[in-house]
Amino acid sequence: MKTAFHNREQGLSLVELMVALSIGLLLTVSVSTILSGSLQIFRLQGESARIQESSRFLMDILGRQITQAGYAAISTDYSDSKLSFTGTPISGEHGVVATRTGERKNGSDYLAVSFDANVDCQGNAAASGTVRNEFFLNANEELVCASGGGTAEVLADGVETFQVLYGVDADGDYSVERYAAQPGDWNQVRTVRVCTVVRAFSQGTSPAAQQYQDCSGTTQTAPDTRLRRVLAATFQLRNRGI
Repeated sequence: MKTAFHNREQGLSLVELMVALSIGLLLTVSVSTILSGSLQIFRLQGESARIQESSRFLMDILGRQITQAGYAAISTDYSDSKLSFTGTPISGEHGVVATRTGERKNGSDYLAVSFDANVDCQGNAAASGTVRNEFFLNANEELVCASGGGTAEVLADGVETFQVLYGVDADGDYSVERYAAQPGDWNQVRTVRVCTVVRAFSQGTSPAAQQYQDCSGTTQTAPDTRLRRVLAATFQLRNRGI
């Protein structure tokens, strides 16, 4: 006689189910943590690259403009009486807003550079052969350029600070004795020192409120968790000598 065996279907016990759920939860948390960390690194690298690119672009543009201040296009035609630049090579405002009052960010410096050229800072043709390019921060914290009193065009955004200092040669020996925010005589200016603070767009790009030295050398604590970078450079007015 054959004995019939019946296999009973067996399910998971409560303990086994809880272990499986715990392992699954642990894997989910681990993958989420790794993904979140990767996204944060990606965002931080992207913001850092943008800040660096904007800073270099600004300094390159400003440097090119400032070093050309006072350039005179002397003609090879001997009948042309022009021997030097006739405008005001460099000028600016610090602590006052007398120019572009409805556009400038409160406290932003203002820089105007003039020289002989065929195009202005926006790439537009200069009808008179001379340009007067203006640089300042607008209310949206964008560094802009305007020419000849025209409409401003954005050069870079996310710029919190734009500060300009001028190297003054008071005794005429072509050596800078001091830097001033507002020179008494613009004809004594030999160099221009520009400082900018550029910030990230996104919150959380800095693990905590960043501490940094501003353009005045004062330690500041950022009001948020955006990454910031301070960049400064000094440019010589080549057409005045030093």
